[in-house]
Amino acid sequence: MTFLNKKYSASGIAVKLNELVLLGRRSSVCEKFPGHWSVPCGQIEKSETPEKAARREFFEETGISAKQNLKFIGDFGITPDKHFALFSFEVKALIFPATSAKDAFEHDEWGFFRLGHSTLPNPMSDELLNLILKLK
Repeated sequence: MTFLNKKYSASGIAVKLNELVLLGRRSSVCEKFPGHWSVPCGQIEKSETPEKAARREFFEETGISAKQNLKFIGDFGITPDKHFALFSFEVKALIFPATSAKDAFEHDEWGFFRLGHSTLPNPMSDELLNLILKLK
């Protein structure tokens, strides 16, 4: 999917609550980055925009509909010809991902973490960390 003159193959959503961000630790069943902390994210399906895919993946992994306006935060290259797009929205109160969500098995822990180099959990990819820090 082309967006901002780049080809995107994956996207996700960062949820911000004041100076906190919602992150999930990827479970051992995940093929890519098991044990790493991440935002709800996933592959863009044929005919989806990066934003639509981010909303779908967010719902599948959390059971929560992302109906708010999404803000494009940035992107990074996964391979030379594929990119990851990160969007965000803000909430005014804590939200809790549902254990009954379709893809709840992809994360074994969730939490809100203060935005900062020393306060975000590890491990996390440097590329995603740098995008998340833009939320500050």
